[in-house]
Amino acid sequence: MVIRVLALPDYLDLPTFDEVFRTILGWQGPGFICRVHGHEYNSFRRSSRSKTLRDFQLHRQEKFLYTCGAIDLWEWEVRLLDSEPGRSGDHAPICLGGRGAAAPEYCGGPTGYRLMFKRQREGDAMCTPAQVEAVIGILSASDPDVPASTWDLLRRTLDEGMTSIDRRLEQYGPLEPECFSLKEANQRLAKLAERRGLHL
Repeated sequence: MVIRVLALPDYLDLPTFDEVFRTILGWQGPGFICRVHGHEYNSFRRSSRSKTLRDFQLHRQEKFLYTCGAIDLWEWEVRLLDSEPGRSGDHAPICLGGRGAAAPEYCGGPTGYRLMFKRQREGDAMCTPAQVEAVIGILSASDPDVPASTWDLLRRTLDEGMTSIDRRLEQYGPLEPECFSLKEANQRLAKLAERRGLHL
C-alpha cells in the first residue's frame, strides 16, 4: 500500500494538483482523471482544467478517485483528512508523511509492477520452461483441434513477456516497495515551486 499525506491549498486547479502529486511520486508523464460526486474531470477536457479542489466542496473524510498516468492508469483514493484556514505565506504544498515506495512510472501499471516484483523475488522460478510446457500440454490436451502454431505463439508471447519484465527490472534497478523518503518528496516539491517561479 502506498500512502501520501499532503497539505495543500484548496485553490489548486486539477492540472496543478496532478503536477504536485506526480512530483511527490517522482513521475513526469501527463494525463489525469478525477471522479468526484459522480462526475468525471480529465486532462483532455478544457472545462476540467479550470476546476479547483475548492469547487468540489469536499467535507472532512470525503474522498474521490484520482487516476494519474495516461498510459499505466494508476488509481488513487484521495481523502480530505481535515480542512483549516491557511496562514499568510502558507501556500506551497508540503508532503507531511507517507508509506511505501511509488512504483516506477512506466512499469506497466499495477499488473506490470506486481509482475516485476514477483520476478525480482522468485527469479527464474517464476515461470520455468517446464511449467510453460506443462500448461501448454494441459491446454492442447483439452482442445486437440488447436493447431501447433497457436501453442508456439503462446510460447513466444510468454518468453517475450518475461524478457520485457527483465528489461524493466534492469532499467529501474532493484524494487524496494517499502522505501519512502519524506525528505526527497519535499525536495522534489521545492524544485517544482522554484521551476515554476511561483508559490503554487
